[in-house]
Amino acid sequence: MEQKLILRNLKLYAWFQALREPLFWGPVLITYIQQIGRMSLSQIYVMESIVVVAVMLLQIPGGAIADRLGRKNAMLVGMSLLVLDCFLFGVGNSPLWMWVSNLVWALGYSLLSGADSALLYDTLAAAGRTDEFKRIEGKTIAYRFFLIACTSLSVGYLAGLHMRLPVLLGLPGILVAVVMVARMVEPPRTKPTAKHWDLMKLSVLFVANNRKVKWIIAYAVLLTVIGKVWFFTYNPYFDLVHLPLALYGWVFFGLNLVAGIFSGGAAWLAKRVSPGASIVSMVVLTGVPIVLMALVIAAPMVVLVLMQNMVRGYLKPFMGQFLHDHLDSENRATVASVQSAVDGFGQVVLLGIFGLVLQVASLPMSLLLLGVFTLVAGGALLVAYPRVFGRSTTAS
Repeated sequence: MEQKLILRNLKLYAWFQALREPLFWGPVLITYIQQIGRMSLSQIYVMESIVVVAVMLLQIPGGAIADRLGRKNAMLVGMSLLVLDCFLFGVGNSPLWMWVSNLVWALGYSLLSGADSALLYDTLAAAGRTDEFKRIEGKTIAYRFFLIACTSLSVGYLAGLHMRLPVLLGLPGILVAVVMVARMVEPPRTKPTAKHWDLMKLSVLFVANNRKVKWIIAYAVLLTVIGKVWFFTYNPYFDLVHLPLALYGWVFFGLNLVAGIFSGGAAWLAKRVSPGASIVSMVVLTGVPIVLMALVIAAPMVVLVLMQNMVRGYLKPFMGQFLHDHLDSENRATVASVQSAVDGFGQVVLLGIFGLVLQVASLPMSLLLLGVFTLVAGGALLVAYPRVFGRSTTAS
């Protein structure tokens, strides 16, 4: 692969990562579904749980498609489906529309997940630069966080004019991301010799029999799932403490700014902090703020979401490098999709349980249970870490 094509791929990948998600709807997503989609918070959790089941079932087949037919092709179809999802979500006005748009998103995301990071890693492998994965992945994700931080400032005001505006304004960016993917070049890779279903089976068996990969997946999934459940409580918590709608955007500006800083600085930070310290810190910065927000119901406690967004920014580049260093090119996207499928299963279980808990307990009590679970489950993984990797192990 020529050097200029490698550089071109890296530039296009940066644009793709920055624009692959809607830039405006985050601060009012749950409020939008409640008001425009006419769904209760409990119904939203149930819907998300079922949609994640679809993602879980589609993840591994989607990864195998990327390994067999090309990462670029899978990403292009996936991004096109995300455009359709954003459109349907933006014009919908009932629970049915919300369900349909979410299912379209599930299909598109399943094709993207695993294919994107595999394309980046294989592009770097072609240049002998895989040690730069953490830096480049963190930097490109940071661009998206910074963009969302800036656009979040206007969301509260846009929603005040019309609740649909923040959603529909997300379409242009996603369309540009589709163009960026279309211009990418498929990097050299080892093509799998196994058939589609055999490739999926072999990849699942690889994960099941590799202690290090299993630990990496379990840890990343725990923090990702907890973060997803916690995210869905942001809007209800803001409402509980009577935070003005206009300030929602400012909060999301802050949390995305923090996520961007920690994503962009992931490689720098990882060189100065031991892997053990990193994994302990991420568990603490996720679990403790949830507990504190549950115990103290007040507007100033909203600032604690910044701590979880330190983890949000740092987690993917840090654990992504850790995972890909243990994988082979021929099934890289499929194994990465196994992680996403496990992540989906975790979301199904925890979103479903959390939705049921909300029906019988207050939001603060539900958050308290979530925080305690995070610290207990995270603590168990921290205890297992030195046994799996050895005390001198470093994450490159």
